[in-house]
Amino acid sequence: MSQSDDIDLMLTLNPDGWSTCILLINGRIIETFITHVFGDPYYDLIRAIIDLLKGQETVTLFWFSEPGGEKIEITRHKTQQHKVNVTINGFSESWSKSPKELHLIVAFEIQFKQLISLFYFQLKKTSLLMQEKDFAKARDYFPYKDFYELESLIKEYLNV
Repeated sequence: MSQSDDIDLMLTLNPDGWSTCILLINGRIIETFITHVFGDPYYDLIRAIIDLLKGQETVTLFWFSEPGGEKIEITRHKTQQHKVNVTINGFSESWSKSPKELHLIVAFEIQFKQLISLFYFQLKKTSLLMQEKDFAKARDYFPYKDFYELESLIKEYLNV
């Protein structure tokens, strides 16, 4: 598992039920295409971060493509609670929350504040863009109620 603070990401809500996540780790680019057909990946991400902020030790997300997808696990470090371990595994099966064959895409350790800051500002960007009529008309619903709950918790956690 690599340790780095050279990590950034971009989360984009695309038209017609898709999103893209681009993760940059130590110069390596990992691009994920996420379908909204099987659920709301923004809702799932927001709820996972809320659970971590409320003390849950591990969260698991599934971002589906067609076919396959990614299983994302975020776990608090056992002895250094200010850090989390992130593991992203890919799978090729169609929709399944228990894929049989996983292959490691990337695993890394990151400061928890850095991870939630990266996700928060991407979610904030999307929440603002979705308020624009022209942008929102070809895109799925954004879970504002859950986002505002997350925003409140993050502001308290980060003291901003």
